[in-house]
Amino acid sequence: MSQSERDLRWMREALRLAQLGTGATYPNPCVGAVVVKRGRVVGKARSDVTGGDHAEVRALAEAGRAAKGATVYLTLEPCAHRGRTPPCADALVAAEVARVVAAIEDPASHTAGAGLRRLAQAGIEVELGVLAERAREVHRHYLHHVAHGRPFVTLKLAVSVDGRIATAGGDSKWITGEPARRSAHRLRARHHGIAVGAATVLADDPRLDVRLVAGVDPLPVVFDPRLRVASAGRPFNLLRPGVLYLHTARASKRARRALREAGAEGLELPAASSGGVDIDAALAQLGARELRSMMVEGGGRLVGAFVGAGAWQELWLYRAPVVLGEGRPAIAGVGWATVADAPHLEVVRRRKLGVDDLCVYAPVGDPT
Repeated sequence: MSQSERDLRWMREALRLAQLGTGATYPNPCVGAVVVKRGRVVGKARSDVTGGDHAEVRALAEAGRAAKGATVYLTLEPCAHRGRTPPCADALVAAEVARVVAAIEDPASHTAGAGLRRLAQAGIEVELGVLAERAREVHRHYLHHVAHGRPFVTLKLAVSVDGRIATAGGDSKWITGEPARRSAHRLRARHHGIAVGAATVLADDPRLDVRLVAGVDPLPVVFDPRLRVASAGRPFNLLRPGVLYLHTARASKRARRALREAGAEGLELPAASSGGVDIDAALAQLGARELRSMMVEGGGRLVGAFVGAGAWQELWLYRAPVVLGEGRPAIAGVGWATVADAPHLEVVRRRKLGVDDLCVYAPVGDPT
């Protein structure tokens, strides 16, 4: 096996580790690290939860003395700054590794090549770019946030074959089967935040957790211009500490007081022409809070607001073999005069989930 073949093999393993941990380490990216010596893995790890050790440090600890003279495969350039933990580049130098193969640079201003330069200055051989495209996909939430200052937005819809998310009376449990619901919970677990509109909270009282899979619950974000949930005078699963409500100046003092008394956080934002929360302003504020990614679950008007603003990067569409007829549309409150004017999408991948179909889309020409 040639050196390039070995590099591809071990970088694939590092990327697998990184992918497994996506969503568990926010706001840090989940890096994968593999330490190889004489053709054998002597240490491997992915990043720990925020505040814990990064992948490099964990993998080096597993390798112990065998790390000296070894090659280390990293999905992202090692950090060169002191944050919650010491610089990983220094840990690699101290371990006296011989070679570091990194898939991509970390574009954040506190790194941006500094980690790789520190390794080279210490006499460590450095190679960059192995499986770079795959690494950019694995780290796309982090890279999008660094580039744009806003969270990577994933729209998620579970629909009937005629594009409805609920019956005319509002019943939606369950349109899709168990395999699709588990897939959706895994998708939740890979995101930093999860957003719904006030109508969804009032109608369905969702929990927005990842109870069907192992993972970290995302931050619930409720788009509620008038704080109708807090005004309802009823207990809701999302009317509690740890939930962020985005509202406008139309929210009454009484509703704001009720929100505070419930322990939830409220953030006033500008209103869109429709009367809802301005999507661009919301994403700017969420990005400033280092929310790296956000999954938008509904309802139809909130999804429509994101589509209308062109403020999304992926759409996960779960389609069930059921007809609902005069039900509630998946995307509401937005439309175009002609087919040519409407947003066009490209298929990223397809998958069968029991009796349901999953299709993942991205906007045509979207650079992210």
